[in-house]
Amino acid sequence: MISLILASILCAGTPSTVEEKSSGSTTVQVVPSSFSLGNEVIKKIRMDYQDGSYSDFLKKMDSDYASAKKESALEGLIEIRKEGARAQIHPEFARSYRVIQDAKKEQLLEAVKGSEDSVFTQKVRSAASGTSVTDDKVISLYGKVPGSGKNTDENTLIDIDLEYYYKGIHLDSSKQTDRRDKHMVLEMEKTDRMLKASQSFADKELQKSVETYASLLDDRLSRNYDMADLHDLARGKVKPATQAEKEAAAAVSRAQGALADLHRHLLDSLDEQGQTAQK
Repeated sequence: MISLILASILCAGTPSTVEEKSSGSTTVQVVPSSFSLGNEVIKKIRMDYQDGSYSDFLKKMDSDYASAKKESALEGLIEIRKEGARAQIHPEFARSYRVIQDAKKEQLLEAVKGSEDSVFTQKVRSAASGTSVTDDKVISLYGKVPGSGKNTDENTLIDIDLEYYYKGIHLDSSKQTDRRDKHMVLEMEKTDRMLKASQSFADKELQKSVETYASLLDDRLSRNYDMADLHDLARGKVKPATQAEKEAAAAVSRAQGALADLHRHLLDSLDEQGQTAQK
């Protein structure tokens, strides 16, 4: 679930090109490392979002989503979520996921240990900082299939999440500029939608969780923004300039590989269990 969501949320924008490497029909843009701190970027995006600078963009996303629903274009996304959910319900998923994430954070901090207090070291420490356990109840609904919640209130949040899941993927496939910033704007609007919906929830515990989730949003987006830069290093989209940047990139790359292996292993395990049960 979390890896599926981050694939959309952490999509990076396109900096000015210095060098290009071609691989088949795909062109990867390689730029020297030049970073901004996530909390500064998110603060600016929040101000622009609140003053209406993204209104036209958000209206276009609403229109495109309405068209997709009318044309039954969401069925494919729902099937993707079903497949992801199969691995998430495996009892090993949560434990293994946390082990991989903890190892990544430890390796990231080790990569900048003893380094001067640069923007990059601050970025790594931000990316490696922990998330609050109060996030978990809302995040646990991300990636679920419509109608699979325990009650109507959970299903409301799942429906909102599916809408913005579509919008995030649709944004990635578009020619919009500043896609990375716009992903953050979509998260802000999604959370506002969830917060507004929660005010009429019968499930008061879930209502409180949404309120807490919303209050922590910008801190979480700041960490996500900083981690996105590290993912760019790991993918080779940004060229590492220092040993610390190389080591941080390697740590993220190892974690991504381990997560991919985890999903494959758990899905294979579930397939084997299903085949055994049919015999």
